[in-house]
Amino acid sequence: MQVQHANEPLTPGFLSSSWRITSRGMFAASIIGVFLLSITLEGLRRLAKEYDTYAIRQLRSAAIKGEKRVTAVQQAVRAILHVAVFGVAYILMLLAMYFNGYIILSIFLGVGVGKYLCDWLVLSEAEGEVEFNPTVCCG
Repeated sequence: MQVQHANEPLTPGFLSSSWRITSRGMFAASIIGVFLLSITLEGLRRLAKEYDTYAIRQLRSAAIKGEKRVTAVQQAVRAILHVAVFGVAYILMLLAMYFNGYIILSIFLGVGVGKYLCDWLVLSEAEGEVEFNPTVCCG
């Protein structure tokens, strides 16, 4: 159980006890930071998708017949990217759980701007077949 000090605010900090919003400047910085973190989430999702596309292209160009797998290093990179996407998404979910309308709005606006900046829909025709590449939901 925590002991409440006389000059300490009663509200909990965001994600840690040291992140306490005590001024308008700190609130604005928090909103901007959450907005940028949301854009980062969409950028990480795009990076993971592009890396998968890169690995698939390498597998298709390999002269090996039968089942093909990525290398251990490629799989490690894929796992690290997945953890990064999952971690950022989880932190944003925790921030949304404070039920602060401004924080939630900055998350929504950030993922919207991130989607616009990082995930343009591409239709490519490779080797005579049409390949449709929409974003995969949730990483």
